[in-house]
Amino acid sequence: MSDSNQISKLDSNLISESQLKLAGSLVLAKRLPKDERPGFFMACDQDAKDPTTILVISLFLGGLGIDRFVLGQTVLGLLKLFTLGGCGVWWFIDLFLIMGATKDINAESAYRIYCQLRD
Repeated sequence: MSDSNQISKLDSNLISESQLKLAGSLVLAKRLPKDERPGFFMACDQDAKDPTTILVISLFLGGLGIDRFVLGQTVLGLLKLFTLGGCGVWWFIDLFLIMGATKDINAESAYRIYCQLRD
């Protein structure tokens, strides 16, 4: 094995837990045995939220906090509901942030599934 392959293998083992939490399902799947990968991908697909769908929900129902309820963020959903989207300001800002929040939640979900399979 060449030195560059050994170094890249060492680097892949040095990924911190916080980086793994933000990693996508493809990065996490590479760390699993090949026979567990199809089940991992199936579980991730079932649990994942589509960022575009969440954006559409946010566009039409974001002022009532429905987008945050769909993502499982009940406290933020209630705050948006009671303030009517922060009088529209929070709703407008959330239009730009909701897709990134959805991707973060999907990454956290994939990490949770990865940890369950790893144990």
